Amino acid sequence: MAGAQRNPLEQAPATSPVDACRFFVYATGQSCLAERSITTAEREVLHILDQALETPRTLSNWIPRPPAVLPRLLACLRDDESSLREACSLIRADPYLAAEVLRLANSARHQHGAPVTDLERAVTRVGLDGVRRTVSASLVRPLFDSTRDPLLGQALPRLWTHAQTKSDWCQAMAGDRGVDAFDAYLAGLTHNLGWIGALKVLGRNASTGAAPGYSAEFAQALGRRSERMFGCSAEQWQISEALSRLGAALRECSLEELREALAQVLRQADAQATRELAAA
Repeated sequence: MAGAQRNPLEQAPATSPVDACRFFVYATGQSCLAERSITTAEREVLHILDQALETPRTLSNWIPRPPAVLPRLLACLRDDESSLREACSLIRADPYLAAEVLRLANSARHQHGAPVTDLERAVTRVGLDGVRRTVSASLVRPLFDSTRDPLLGQALPRLWTHAQTKSDWCQAMAGDRGVDAFDAYLAGLTHNLGWIGALKVLGRNASTGAAPGYSAEFAQALGRRSERMFGCSAEQWQISEALSRLGAALRECSLEELREALAQVLRQADAQATRELAAA
């Protein structure tokens, strides 16, 4: 993420059709052709996605769902002592999560004095915000694992890198918009899960890629479907109230149309992450 001295809201202009194509090329490695008209096969992909969106309960067939323990953990990670004890108990039950929290507590960033081996002390050292970020990233990261689908398998590592960069930007921008920083971080971290569903459908329609590249109109339309898939799914996940409200709004309007502060932060962070990574 860029240096903290910059005003992130000034440095991250709104997304645009060019950004949509830039993201598609970055994520998939496929070309995006402005001069090409949308093809029949591309329209068929969009039709399949629209059918899936008509029955949101079936979206879990396309989009991986964050573990059920995530909202429970986040609800526990408050300043209340009893909640903190419950959260530590849940974290301790997952050896990987416990190891990640301890690793962070003993990292150079948080190292103060002797290393800690006790989870409660590690949580105290890292702070609740640091633990929430660590827990969220650790539980969401496996959803971006590789797949047998060549197109999606190629895209997943890039989608995760983009999600990490976007979530950092979301957190940096949140304060200037009066948005809770962790709500913004969660939105940025999970937003690309909608693209997993969209690219899974695309990858299973081999005939779509018969001609090299895709039309720019299709890439933009696919991006809108991915937003709606994320929105319908986020509303069902019930990870946080803010994320559920954002999801409900995205079922009806595009991210570019929404005026809610969290949506604006997510849109600008998405554009900034795309420009940074696509230019790398």
